Amino acid sequence: MPGTALAVADASPFVAPAASDQALASPTLTTILISPHAGGSAELAGLLRDALPTESVLTCGTTTDAIARAESARMFGRAAAIFLFDFRRMPVPEIAEQIRQVRKANTDAELVAVVDGRDPAVFAACLQVSQTPDKVTFLVVPFDQPNAVSAIRTVAERYRAVHSSNDALGHRDRAIGGLEVQVQELKARLDIAKHTARHDDLTGVLNRTGFVEELVARLTRNRRKQTVLMIDLDRFKAVNDTLGHDAGDELVRKICNAVSDILPAGGVLARLGGDEFGIVIEAPTDQAVHDLCGMVLRVCAQTRRVSGHEVQVSASIGVAEQEPNQSEIELLRRSDLALYAAKRDGRNRYRIFDAALDKATQHRLSMENGLERALSSAQFKMAYQPIVKAETGAILGFEALVRWNSPEHGQISPADFVPIAEETGLILDLGDWITRQAFKDCRKWGGLYVSVNVSARQFLRHNVAERILRYAAEANVSPNLIQVELTETAIIDDVERADHNLKILRAAGVRVALDDFGTGYSSLVYLNQFAIDCIKIDKSFVDNVTRDRQSAVIVASVSRLAASLGMSVVAEGVETEDQRKVLIAAGCGLLQGYHFGRPMAAEDVTLLLDG
Repeated sequence: MPGTALAVADASPFVAPAASDQALASPTLTTILISPHAGGSAELAGLLRDALPTESVLTCGTTTDAIARAESARMFGRAAAIFLFDFRRMPVPEIAEQIRQVRKANTDAELVAVVDGRDPAVFAACLQVSQTPDKVTFLVVPFDQPNAVSAIRTVAERYRAVHSSNDALGHRDRAIGGLEVQVQELKARLDIAKHTARHDDLTGVLNRTGFVEELVARLTRNRRKQTVLMIDLDRFKAVNDTLGHDAGDELVRKICNAVSDILPAGGVLARLGGDEFGIVIEAPTDQAVHDLCGMVLRVCAQTRRVSGHEVQVSASIGVAEQEPNQSEIELLRRSDLALYAAKRDGRNRYRIFDAALDKATQHRLSMENGLERALSSAQFKMAYQPIVKAETGAILGFEALVRWNSPEHGQISPADFVPIAEETGLILDLGDWITRQAFKDCRKWGGLYVSVNVSARQFLRHNVAERILRYAAEANVSPNLIQVELTETAIIDDVERADHNLKILRAAGVRVALDDFGTGYSSLVYLNQFAIDCIKIDKSFVDNVTRDRQSAVIVASVSRLAASLGMSVVAEGVETEDQRKVLIAAGCGLLQGYHFGRPMAAEDVTLLLDG
């Protein structure tokens, strides 16, 4: 009806949302009035100022000017929010064209059209070309001033509300986008962390964690039998000690690369730590396992140039093959047991886990558990074997030997329990007991000497020389009646400390014998470097001395060498008269073996000497 304003998009009153901090901080709106009528322009400009007293109002005579002014305002950060068109007395085609031009340049602006009467063609033209009918509001003249002011305010509030919502959505989308970027960055970092956690820094192959995870995954799939190889480098410590850890790292990298090159399809290599590696392969034949172990041994044993030096090590390998329903823990345990067995067997070889090894391991574990109890419950006894003058058979001394009578296992050979004592560290307490007991028994022999075996671990103990001399003093035995027997290992593991201890012992009058001569690598070197009093020729040479000319030649050569250095020679393991004669002819002055007496208890030694 006359005197009212018509707004197509606001049939019901518009309720503005509660003002937020963001809305309060919104920039000033820019309203652009387009009117070709000077008088009408002033009237409508006044209407806009009444409706929007705090907003910016720009007046233009043409649509082209309005679009340019809107673009300028936008460059200064002020969006053209409302376009008010004075379409009074204007043809319908021109009205449609102005709406089209403005909408094309300002897609999100609100449009207010002042039109004459209620011509349906005008409304249709405006709505058809606007593309967003909900953003077109009509003021029909003559209109009521208060209603027109209210309608314009409603349009402005609607613009603010829509753009506030759009800004919130924009912030949300940007926040989501930022979170997505962070998620991608975190995922990349997590992937790097996972890779680092599963791989070895030095070689780039899997580490122990990655190896176990890979093995678990393969066992879980349970499609093909898995076989695990545990590899440990032999004599690697010597490389680190002599050339430094950088050289050791270089050697590990080179060996790792070489082993990687010979892996079969589907095989996985890992560095488990230090100089230990692991391999898991799928469904190999027995021959394939043997072939792979042989290749690994050959690759590891190759001479390599490291830090300017030619270096050669070897490897020991333990193999375990998966059985039905077997866990990774059991499979790794078995491969470890096989590895230790390979090392005990002499190194530079491989050992495949089997039932016999498992049984031997259980027996070994039982002995290990019983060793400590044996020391505290007097299960160990001493035995002494005579060392005689070759020509006359006269007893000059006795070698002290330990015996273990176990309640669970009966008589156990030293060859079985001494290595276990070495590995567990019990050899230190056991060695102390043997030394003290041997010195106490020696005191009763009327001037014959006692020869005591000292293990490598004992000999590298702090103040071992002082300890031996203190035990001799406690037993009231002269150091001149004591001989310590050492193997090459006791010397080469720490040459400097060995030299220090040997000098203290020999200065006190203790004699030093090199045991198992001829079975090591560098005996002649140590004969020259250290002051050795006696060489004990290993039983393996004596066994063949009557049948094998080469063994006899070796014994004779050693005897001549010892004589030239002022050393005595003891041939061990003499069991026959023929061996005695050959050994005498070869120049051996002292003999030891069953031919002259088996190891006997201390009381039997006393009876023998008294008789």
